[in-house]
Amino acid sequence: MASEELASKLQRRLQWQGVDGGLQPAPRAAPGPEPQPQPSAWAPTTRADAELSAQLNRRLDINEGAARPRRCKVFHPYSEFPEFSRRLIKDLESMFKLYDAGRDGFIDLMELKLMMEKLGAPQTHLGLKSMIKEVDEDFDGKLSFHEVQALNSASKFEAELKAEQDERKRAEEKRRLRQAAFRELKAAFST
Repeated sequence: MASEELASKLQRRLQWQGVDGGLQPAPRAAPGPEPQPQPSAWAPTTRADAELSAQLNRRLDINEGAARPRRCKVFHPYSEFPEFSRRLIKDLESMFKLYDAGRDGFIDLMELKLMMEKLGAPQTHLGLKSMIKEVDEDFDGKLSFHEVQALNSASKFEAELKAEQDERKRAEEKRRLRQAAFRELKAAFST
């Protein structure tokens, strides 16, 4: 429905455009009930025609399933990572900018190596590559701010897993202490 509307608008524009770039009404086969706009009030440009034509062609390609998907350039960290507070996201962003030595919007392997060394957790070359591979969504070998946030999100889950493991260790230690106390009591009563 939208494609038909765009097509009719494009056809009307092409009918009004003359050879010299000025506006001249083109002869119609049958006069329509809608009023014709005045040439001086309605002045389409070649650029507008090209834009409308491109939009129409894109819409037709999408409808036919032949269009390549466009990657969205807009990234909203607050809505994409709701588990992070705004303060944490701003801190991550300032840290990202601090370690982005190339100022290209990405952290490459060497920048990641320097970052990890400065944070006090140096990694091996293979460890760094595996960190990048873990969250690299576009397979370019670099980390964008979005991917760094995903890495921190994964780190948050790792922290939760570590807390669960620590809780299990504490529970196991309590159980072991209870068993040792029971053995002492048993030894005291059995003699």
